[in-house]
Amino acid sequence: MSESYQDQYERRLLGEKMVTWQCGVAANPEFDEDDPEFCDHEPEEIELDEPAYRDGQKIVVPGRPSHCPECGNPHDFRFNGCSVVFGV
Repeated sequence: MSESYQDQYERRLLGEKMVTWQCGVAANPEFDEDDPEFCDHEPEEIELDEPAYRDGQKIVVPGRPSHCPECGNPHDFRFNGCSVVFGV
């Protein structure tokens, strides 16, 4: 692997304090409006308490919302288009 390689988290999320946040259910195209799992949370700009960082294999997003305001999902989110799953 090249030393200049950066994964999507390094390119789009790590070191960022202002991020675009969306519920992972809403970002998933397999759910349509008729599906009971559907969520219509629109992406929104939020400011984190500190820039996002990596701690070993974990992505840490300080001050992130604890759940989706539309469907209540507490685990699956998109930050700057990167999927981050918490506490599963």
